[in-house]
Amino acid sequence: VLSERTIRRPAPSPVRPWRAPWSKAPPRDEMDAKYGDKAVRAVVPGLGLSLRLPRRRGSGAGTAIRRTICALLAFALLVFLPLRSISGRSSSALPRADCGPVATESGGDEPAPANLRSLVGEDGHLDDRRFTVLLNTFKRRDLLKKAVAHYATCENIAEIRVVWSEQVPPPTRGEENGAYFGPKPSMVTYDTHTTTSIQNRFDPPATNGANAISTRAVFNVDDDVRMPCAALTRGFDAWRANRDVLVGYYPRTHKPDDAGCGWRYVWDDFSLWRHGDFSIVLTKAAFMRTGYMSLYSEGLPQSARRYIDEYKNCEDIAMQILTAKVTGKPPVYVPVPTMHYLWAKLEGFGVAGISKGSGHHVHRGECITDLSRMIGAGEPSSTPLVRAPLQAWRG
Repeated sequence: VLSERTIRRPAPSPVRPWRAPWSKAPPRDEMDAKYGDKAVRAVVPGLGLSLRLPRRRGSGAGTAIRRTICALLAFALLVFLPLRSISGRSSSALPRADCGPVATESGGDEPAPANLRSLVGEDGHLDDRRFTVLLNTFKRRDLLKKAVAHYATCENIAEIRVVWSEQVPPPTRGEENGAYFGPKPSMVTYDTHTTTSIQNRFDPPATNGANAISTRAVFNVDDDVRMPCAALTRGFDAWRANRDVLVGYYPRTHKPDDAGCGWRYVWDDFSLWRHGDFSIVLTKAAFMRTGYMSLYSEGLPQSARRYIDEYKNCEDIAMQILTAKVTGKPPVYVPVPTMHYLWAKLEGFGVAGISKGSGHHVHRGECITDLSRMIGAGEPSSTPLVRAPLQAWRG
């Protein structure tokens, strides 16, 4: 039998809207009602914000204040230490007197030909309404098949030339149901090379004849880069407006090293934004004149070729130095779509490549110093590279 006593239930507490910790602090009476003497407010100077920091039992106001100070110090370290590490010297810094002798390769450096421009050749008879894709690949078959299939769907592409450096026969049209030739097999050619050199990407297939490239522009691209077709068209438009320089999607720059005796390679987005300039575009996705392949194969000193093959790095820096020496101009930067950039970053995790090696970016700074000297700049403190404000091309 139920008791006649009244069953008292506690009144439901009012539902309060969620408030972020960084939002405007509630009134003092509300703080006191909720936390009593265990509530402390910490004000962030200059922002007009305050953090609601409940005290732990047994702790005083000093503990909460110390936590706030530690958080502000941590924020300062995260912001200002990277700035200190990338600030470097100004672009006009001179080398110190104690840099020491310049190391040279045994046998001495070979000067670049005096008239490099003549090696580019005449290309007025070539097609300038379309371009050729030079697809660089090496033992990444899945990426190769995806890249061929993708670029076959883009406009303005005359043909796709795969730089085949694997020391085995290239795929045939009947292999894996034609997956290595994409939806348009007639536009795909595999150019075989007798070595695995990373410089094969700049080795011209032929200067004349049926196997020669028929367009004035080539788009150098790695097999792990699938540039959206619309961005590719915009890059080609930028090249047609700037035919004598490299036009690319991934900018980099150089700065004097801490000793002032050489150059440092600046590659990450934050540092590039802080410096506000660029002098290099990566040839993993860049347009250039077809004749610059002959410029590279015939104009690059043999000492530089041996250097690049030994370290398996920096062929793109060598190409940038050569074109800057010929033209005296910086490259042109075309931005990639934001979503493509973020997706490419995610896809790049776990993919093997030269740039994933330890010390890769440090060595590229050494490359700028050494290759600038070999190609004809003279002193380690000078380079043919030309810096420009980090601004996207707007046609």
